[in-house]
Amino acid sequence: MKEIQKVKTVLIASGSGTDAYAIMDACRKGYLPDVSIEALISTKEGAGCLEKAEKFGIKTIVIDRKKLGDDILFDKMLSRELHKLGCQLVFLVGCVVRIYPDNMYTIYNIHPADPVKFGGKGMYGLKVHQIDLIEREKNEVRDVFLTYPTVLEATKDYDSGNTLMNVAVQIPFEIIYNLVVYKNTSLEEASKKLQEHILQYEWAMLPAAVNIAALKILKG
Repeated sequence: MKEIQKVKTVLIASGSGTDAYAIMDACRKGYLPDVSIEALISTKEGAGCLEKAEKFGIKTIVIDRKKLGDDILFDKMLSRELHKLGCQLVFLVGCVVRIYPDNMYTIYNIHPADPVKFGGKGMYGLKVHQIDLIEREKNEVRDVFLTYPTVLEATKDYDSGNTLMNVAVQIPFEIIYNLVVYKNTSLEEASKKLQEHILQYEWAMLPAAVNIAALKILKG
């Protein structure tokens, strides 16, 4: 019987690993038939993503960027590990370290909002949601506010790669009204609420995005 070809995939994370969990769980349940998750690489020692990967029986590797204190050394060590794994596809899932592209594999990142309007250096985490919400204060509060979490190809320039997938997500009116009209919540609190809201969509998007990316590689 001919062995089914699968795309060798590596996840790179820096934190708790909830985005990585969504992909690993989908793979375990058989929703990613074209994907083989070869390893999860953490850029931080002791990060929660490592424990999650171990529970799925996925190989874990730590390359602690902060402890190394050297971008060039970090890049070399990461590249060496990815090449050893025969990696074809990389997904950055909550990775706060800049990862450079390589001809051997394709890298995708997920951005929590429109990368054209709210992308660039330093634009990750709550900061993206804060700036996104500040923009809403310039409009009528009764308007329907949409934000666009996006999976895009990682390139040498921040958030400038081709879009693989994005989803139009409505920002709950409650968040806008509490921030702009009632003024009973701070920008930071509102941003955390928006982040919690968007994460649910990220967890649904990521397995589908991995599937699509793998199919693109298999189909050439």
